[in-house]
Amino acid sequence: MSNFSCGCLLPAGTKEPTFKKSKYFQDLAASFAVNTKEERLSAHYSWLLQLNKDLPPGSYIEAELENPVDKDAPYKIPAIELRNKQGETFEKRRFYIVSPPLTDVECGLLNMKLRVYKDKTRQEVFTTHENQVLSRVNTNECLRTEFIEKMQALAKETSWSELKRNS
Repeated sequence: MSNFSCGCLLPAGTKEPTFKKSKYFQDLAASFAVNTKEERLSAHYSWLLQLNKDLPPGSYIEAELENPVDKDAPYKIPAIELRNKQGETFEKRRFYIVSPPLTDVECGLLNMKLRVYKDKTRQEVFTTHENQVLSRVNTNECLRTEFIEKMQALAKETSWSELKRNS
């Protein structure tokens, strides 16, 4: 899937960001989801992290996600702690962050920064964790029909084992 893009040409050498591990967090996933309900595409991006080391009681976790329309006005999103099907936390706590719906996304890297504050007042930062996510779709140039055609062509030429091997 590394060659897929719609509505843009990624600069030569653009690479998918790698998952990072810091003292407190480890990336499990970061991706874009494209909404094809309308002819004009929209998208959102998300970030899944796992906690590696306990945080102080009362900590507040918030992500700062780059706003593709206004880089000086990032989205501030509280992290959601995930629970398993029985409503219990995972062996290692997991947190999920999702951007609001985005209608003006270009191809390229977007920055994500997680901040853990000592409490909900958000006065003192305890720790941070950062990464990026790569958009391969320009929602202003790529329309639903083209996106679906490209995805179908990719599915025909790539087997499931190739996708797993390349990820």
